[in-house]
Amino acid sequence: MRGPESLWRSAPPASRWAAAGVGVLVLTGASLMAGQVFEESGPSAVAGPDDRYTAAPDCASVPEEAVGGLVDEAALDTSGGGPMDDSDAVRCAWTSVGTGAAPRTLQVDFRAYFTDAAGDTSGASAAADAVAGLEPFQRGSAAAPAALGEGALLGRAGPAGTSGEAVFRDANLVVRVVYVGAADPGAGAMDEGRARDGAAQAAEAIAEAL
Repeated sequence: MRGPESLWRSAPPASRWAAAGVGVLVLTGASLMAGQVFEESGPSAVAGPDDRYTAAPDCASVPEEAVGGLVDEAALDTSGGGPMDDSDAVRCAWTSVGTGAAPRTLQVDFRAYFTDAAGDTSGASAAADAVAGLEPFQRGSAAAPAALGEGALLGRAGPAGTSGEAVFRDANLVVRVVYVGAADPGAGAMDEGRARDGAAQAAEAIAEAL
């Protein structure tokens, strides 16, 4: 059976939900971290001259206060990434599960899209298309904060009512922020609105820091 880090790495945020109250993460989906190799005529392995981000930011680019304000006793549980089809990706996850604090997890996915090898599609255009393609997952969606820019999304991360997700784009970079937890008598009920607001709060802090 795969361990927690393997499960974290294998799931896109829009398709996972957490029963964090019992320390269990139920995750589905294809691996974000699988590197791929392409011929020169295929997808580009490096950023183009007009791509603002030449690599996905690392986990240290997420402000500490953004994590600490949402996850007490937060510990970096997952940090990794690598090249993908016309892009570079990094995933970070902080959790309090297993500590004495309320069960909470904050996950941040960075993906920098690159201009394709033929120069037909810019990295920024590919990133915009990627965000637009995520809209169907936005069950219970709400208006995203204006600070996240045009096309940003805010809604539920999955079928559980205790998960929220914010998605925004900065040039050729797409950032997905998921905040999940469980009801905890000592920290107040963790409902969909609170989870969504937490994801938006963290996304705004990240956008300002970039």
